[in-house]
Amino acid sequence: MNANERKLYLELRTMRKELIERLDKKDGSSPIMPIIEEELKDIEETLTKIENGQYGLCEISGEFIPKDVLEMMPTIRSLDDMDKMEQYYCKPIYS
Repeated sequence: MNANERKLYLELRTMRKELIERLDKKDGSSPIMPIIEEELKDIEETLTKIENGQYGLCEISGEFIPKDVLEMMPTIRSLDDMDKMEQYYCKPIYS
């Protein structure tokens, strides 16, 4: 695990702990809980990938996901997900 992965790993573990605490409190609105559970699942899968040396590889093709995309969305799973994200990019109306 390189230094960047180590830093990300520690940050994700902290986020994981916070999400688990939030789920344990059960004081949040019910529409939010499934979103928290899904985020927790993504974080746990990413932690496993880092531990196994598979972080940054597309789950479909096995190709590397660009570093800038991983920095923006560290839990991304595939290049297909990256393509789906691009549909939400837009140019600002005002410059």
